[in-house]
Amino acid sequence: MTYEEYVQENRRKLKELKQLPYEKLCEMKKEILNNPNSTRADIVNIIFACGDVEIEQGIGRTYTIDDIKREFHIGKYRIKNRC
Repeated sequence: MTYEEYVQENRRKLKELKQLPYEKLCEMKKEILNNPNSTRADIVNIIFACGDVEIEQGIGRTYTIDDIKREFHIGKYRIKNRC
């Protein structure tokens, strides 16, 4: 299989996944992430499909840059050493 065929196949799979109900996608995501034999393409496709459906349907979590900085202690949220 050539690289172009591989890319086209994964695009087709992603398009098919996005047609499934969100609940089914979540179940599949859990199964794929827990399966040690899952391929990187399977993992990426299911994560992107879930993310796209969440964005399109307005469900899921949304984060601001400030939320992310606070979570990872970046910038003004940096934890200072008290030594």
